[in-house]
Amino acid sequence: MTRVYLVRHGQTDWNVEGRLQGSSNTQLNETGRAQARRAAQSLRSVIRPGVVVASSPLDRASDTAHIVAEQWGIEIHTDQRLAERDYGPWEGLSSDEREEYSPLQHKEWREGREPEYAGYENHASVGARMVEAIEEWAVKAPDDLVIVTHGSAGRMAVLHLLGLEVAGRRVGNLENAAWSRLVQPEGGGWSLDRLNIGAE
Repeated sequence: MTRVYLVRHGQTDWNVEGRLQGSSNTQLNETGRAQARRAAQSLRSVIRPGVVVASSPLDRASDTAHIVAEQWGIEIHTDQRLAERDYGPWEGLSSDEREEYSPLQHKEWREGREPEYAGYENHASVGARMVEAIEEWAVKAPDDLVIVTHGSAGRMAVLHLLGLEVAGRRVGNLENAAWSRLVQPEGGGWSLDRLNIGAE
């Protein structure tokens, strides 16, 4: 049985300020590093030997991945396909600033629909690359696979792997440094059996 542990990166200052990070390369803050250490301890109790850790190359994710992986003394693998979606001109903006910049698109987004503006990577694109990466890394993992990624990209991965409608927030938000587990029995489809473990 394939088991994939999907971990969102720890907290950043932009998380605290409610700013969209997207493809911007923000850093973990002190709280985020402490969260990553707690996630590592939590994962240690459930991960089987032969674990592989693959991460988004953005610093907030790869630093989280390094903290998680060092408990097993293994290197992480980075994969651009695991990066957060690109929000284009919305990146770095707070909710109020996004609403001022594009009120109609912001209303669509808040209601769970996709905005349509240049520079925004849509759900289908994010989901396709995330699923491709996860399924490729799962084949390479002898036992368990840990994927360290981002909130929106991770949510799209879950929805696409489960074959669920991607509009809205059917699995809710993935919390900072919390992990969720997807399992795939031999010959079977994916199922989600843990969500947001360790969320504060």
